[in-house]
Amino acid sequence: MGVRHPVITDLCPMYHLGRSALLTFIFPLSFSLSAQAVSDARNATVGSTVSVSGIVTSGPSLGSVRYVQDATGGIAVFPGSGSVPGFAPAMGDAITLTGTLTNYSGLLEITPITAFNVTSSGNALPDAQVITPNGLGESVEGRIVRMEGVTFNATGNFAANTYTVQSGGQQANVYLRTGHPLIGTPIPPGAVDISGIASQYDPSLPYNSGYQLLPRSASDITPFGFIAVLPPVTQALITPTGFTLNWQTNLAGTSQVYYGTTPALGQFGGDVSIGTSHSAMLAGLAPATFYYAKAFSVDGADTAFSPLGLYSTASSLSGTVKVYFNKSVDLTVSSGTDAIALYGAVDDTIKAYIDRARTTLDIAMYNTNSDVLVAAVNAAYDRGVIVRWVAEGSTSNWALSSLEPAIPVLYRTDGLGSGTHDKFFVIDAEDAARATIMSGSCNWTTQSFFDDYNNIVFVQDQALARCYRTEFEEMWGGSGAQPVAALSKFGANKTDNTPHLFNVGGTYVESFFSPTDGVTARIARALDNAQHNVRLALYVLTENSLGDAILAAKGRPGMLVSGDVEDINTLGSEFNYLVGQGVDLVSHLDEPGLLHHKYAIIDEGFTNDPLVITGSHNWTTSAETVNDENTLIIHNASIANQFYQEWNARHNAIVGIPEIEAHDGLAVWPVPARDVLNMLLPVDGKEHMLNLMDALGRTVLRVEASGNAQLQLSGLTAGVYMLHAEGSTKPMVRRVVIAE
Repeated sequence: MGVRHPVITDLCPMYHLGRSALLTFIFPLSFSLSAQAVSDARNATVGSTVSVSGIVTSGPSLGSVRYVQDATGGIAVFPGSGSVPGFAPAMGDAITLTGTLTNYSGLLEITPITAFNVTSSGNALPDAQVITPNGLGESVEGRIVRMEGVTFNATGNFAANTYTVQSGGQQANVYLRTGHPLIGTPIPPGAVDISGIASQYDPSLPYNSGYQLLPRSASDITPFGFIAVLPPVTQALITPTGFTLNWQTNLAGTSQVYYGTTPALGQFGGDVSIGTSHSAMLAGLAPATFYYAKAFSVDGADTAFSPLGLYSTASSLSGTVKVYFNKSVDLTVSSGTDAIALYGAVDDTIKAYIDRARTTLDIAMYNTNSDVLVAAVNAAYDRGVIVRWVAEGSTSNWALSSLEPAIPVLYRTDGLGSGTHDKFFVIDAEDAARATIMSGSCNWTTQSFFDDYNNIVFVQDQALARCYRTEFEEMWGGSGAQPVAALSKFGANKTDNTPHLFNVGGTYVESFFSPTDGVTARIARALDNAQHNVRLALYVLTENSLGDAILAAKGRPGMLVSGDVEDINTLGSEFNYLVGQGVDLVSHLDEPGLLHHKYAIIDEGFTNDPLVITGSHNWTTSAETVNDENTLIIHNASIANQFYQEWNARHNAIVGIPEIEAHDGLAVWPVPARDVLNMLLPVDGKEHMLNLMDALGRTVLRVEASGNAQLQLSGLTAGVYMLHAEGSTKPMVRRVVIAE
């Protein structure tokens, strides 16, 4: 059994309790600071202690750093090593803080933070200071600024990169970090006003260059005086014969769309009703078919076009999503559909799907040493199935030596990252009744099948199968039976050339491929939208922006964030940092078998939008920028619960006994507890009376609490207790074990 790492829990200060010696909220701090003007702090000696008050002008889109501004200036604040836990204020918070003045590659910042206090929220942000591109420099560092009428010297979609904007012969840099919400959205083709934080990154002395503007969201880029389509254009109401496109414009205009099955478009839809919120329904389309579309809005003589998008209709036959796990699951937390644990039948199950192939079988697999599956593929070929195979050239694929010699295999051989790290196949993409894809975390190896912990997802859906086939053929170099090496594209040479939203029998499924589709930003967006809980099962976590998104989720009131991570010691791991910030992550490193999953479960047990993120994509920079990866986001309550059944079994094996949570919203941990018991109470606006009773039914602790709380257990003898929480529609009871 692994040892659970100690977690410092920072508890939300908005919940108030009467004085009690037994129930203690751990606030970010309780102190009284004498703040100085930000300009005075900026002029202090580097290495000295400074205290400032101001308005927080940035949020998690810029990472864990925050910028604070008062009437005299702005400054960066970073919760680095040695900082007090829990620093994750929101834009508009009024804050007072103290820490050490530091110069980080030219940027003045306060780190570590030794104390902070949020005094109010929802305050108006300071007005942006209007500057020219040449005005981006030391005098405005840390402030909100705006450049007007600038144009980007780039086209296409935003990526994590530095961009140049220009106006009147002047130029300035705009920087987007990995996971920024603008990534994957179109670069504006015309003049815009752009706001953000004036910052600096100059890795060498004398730190007199590297000034850059940091926009915080899409709303920081606005059209310059003319009607414009504001990204993104979203798809909804997907049926076999049509779908709806929705978008916003800065000025009132019409709601119209050009569309067609090729980029030449050729068809027209929408209407001429005037507004800034637009919805255009496209009807009479073919099922499981991809359509290019360009939304546009007309304001008098001025027309604004969206970038060209690619969208899919639904399949003519309702599809299904089926998930399997190769190890144990915990059926005690099933909400009705029990998760399926395959144990020793993993290869047999995959073989059964391969055996169903009748016309085509496309495989993209990182490594293969399963003779069972190679034999199944050979049998498919023998019965007339056209087989194509893409594999990674730098890893073990020894079982392919037994592959029928006539079956073509294309290896990625550039030696970058993990290369083709995909784990998918596509069966019979042109058969609406049989078209199926396999996804998940499982390589075709005996270790992945029987030793490590993995999930496998099968989706019967023609539209999604055609999507995966498009990705496969981009790597294959065409649609033929034989690969065309000269046209083959791997890694960053690929393009974002597939639709991303599918209606699979009433379940909306998002599909993304790395490194072209901005997968990290999609994962971060899902974490940012979580309202109740986030549970993680990750082989590795090194991507900083995802660590930031996890920390931000943990800081929201009423959120339960917990997870298991395998490789906690790899270079750049976020594990220790997040644990130090109070995130409930535990190490799987000392457990038998590798936790090879790459999944997140969000808002399981709630009705807002429970979902699962899974696939081959590790939460790393290499997966984002180098490797060929496939990712699904499945919006389905039952699938989320099935993954939760697997997660609970894995988590229990590490911590000893279950995380105790029910759908009534009460969670208590750890179990067994020793000095403290953490509690997450339902966010229902009510005070809850907590009674801790011993085995004889005697109340040993009685306190009142709401939200996040921590019960002090010192002085209580080891044993089994019952915690009764009153205040909701019905009492909530939990079994509590106190260890010696």
